[in-house]
Amino acid sequence: MAMSKEEWMEGLRAAMANLTDNDMLAIINKSPSNRLPPNYRPSAFSITWALNSAMFIGGSSPNFKYETTAEVMKRYAKYGMLVEGKMVPDEISYIFGSSVSEAKWLIDEFGGSISFTDNIVRLAYQYMPLLPHPPNPNVVVPLFIAFTVITTLIMGLRLWSRYKVAGGIQPFDWLAVVGFFLTVAWGGTAVYHDNISELKSYNCTTPNKFLNLFPNGAITGTHWQAFYDKSWYNLEGSISTYFALTLFYPWVMMVIKLSLLLFYYRMTNWNYIRWSVYVTTFIVVGTSIASFIVWLIQCPHVQYWKYPWEIKQCRIDLKAAQMAFASLYILTDIIIWVLPMPLVFQLKLYPRERLLALITFSLGGIACVASCFRLYMLAEFSNYSSEGSTTLLIDAWTITELNLALICASAPAVRALAIHYAPKILNSLGTVAFTNTQTGRKASVGSSNGSSAKAGPRVTTDPEK
Repeated sequence: MAMSKEEWMEGLRAAMANLTDNDMLAIINKSPSNRLPPNYRPSAFSITWALNSAMFIGGSSPNFKYETTAEVMKRYAKYGMLVEGKMVPDEISYIFGSSVSEAKWLIDEFGGSISFTDNIVRLAYQYMPLLPHPPNPNVVVPLFIAFTVITTLIMGLRLWSRYKVAGGIQPFDWLAVVGFFLTVAWGGTAVYHDNISELKSYNCTTPNKFLNLFPNGAITGTHWQAFYDKSWYNLEGSISTYFALTLFYPWVMMVIKLSLLLFYYRMTNWNYIRWSVYVTTFIVVGTSIASFIVWLIQCPHVQYWKYPWEIKQCRIDLKAAQMAFASLYILTDIIIWVLPMPLVFQLKLYPRERLLALITFSLGGIACVASCFRLYMLAEFSNYSSEGSTTLLIDAWTITELNLALICASAPAVRALAIHYAPKILNSLGTVAFTNTQTGRKASVGSSNGSSAKAGPRVTTDPEK
């Protein structure tokens, strides 16, 4: 009696379960031509090939999404060996859980069934033990905790300074508060992104016949960077969370920058300052909107990681786009950093006060440095190597960048508060409103007592004036 198709599939699945890794190695090593040269080391191309294969195969095998993609590749190798290279889309669909069309795409992607079998056997059993397996950096959670504590303290001092010294909290302060909460939310999401790599085990009570292969539950460790060391469950969660973080980032950065630009706008009526604020605002808002839209439309589907067969249809060079947007943000960082410098030279201050005022405003350069490091990490991640397939270092530098921007923006207000409560100790530091030390009034361009002999541009860091 002829065997039914389902019986054949079940028999094939059972044979795969009974075929051990030692059996596979014995079969491979029978032919000397299959053996790798002594002291062989995988090239950069081989590592990239392994990472791409891990993404394609992991995303096309939902029945084994809790196993590392390296283990799933071994299953494909066993299947290919059992059918002597004659892989069939229907069988792949039945065993691994992909659609038939997706299985056909996978076979074609590897150059046909024979080529697929040869490549996946070599990758899973010969290259994989030689590939690097770097662990994930454990930096996101400590950074988030440390910066959240410090930035919360600084923001509290800033608001108290505005209330106590400047006469009230201004609109740009409230924008900074919004930026602070958005920064905390971004950082909290980054912590989740870090924790999505926790251990995950099979739920053996789930009525899925494929899980019967693992009666004790298959547990996968995901504290590794490389895609082939992660399960598709972790990869999908990590990619989707990073996608959300990338969509969220432009708006957080925009709010923080707008708070600074509004502060500068209300600080003076100089035309060049105000026009600089207009232009910079246009760049910041335009960059944020463009970045958001590019990430949404980069591929035919927004959730592109669920459609690996469409990855080559993505419309936009994502690396080039990311580098361009990050560079524009750095440009606006530099503009915002240097924008108040000419104002400091127009104020009637003692040389030491002027120097310390310049230092206070120059703290924004620290945020620029953090932005440059973030740009570097974006470039490294886009290189797509085993040590560049994690986005956690990008998360870490983004947390640093956003918090330093808030801290540096609050430095003048914190300095004013310190002078208010300890004038005899800190009077040489000047004030955020540049109070005239002789008259006690807010200084402006024209004279040392805060008045001008003739009408001219107003310069004050007290936006209420």
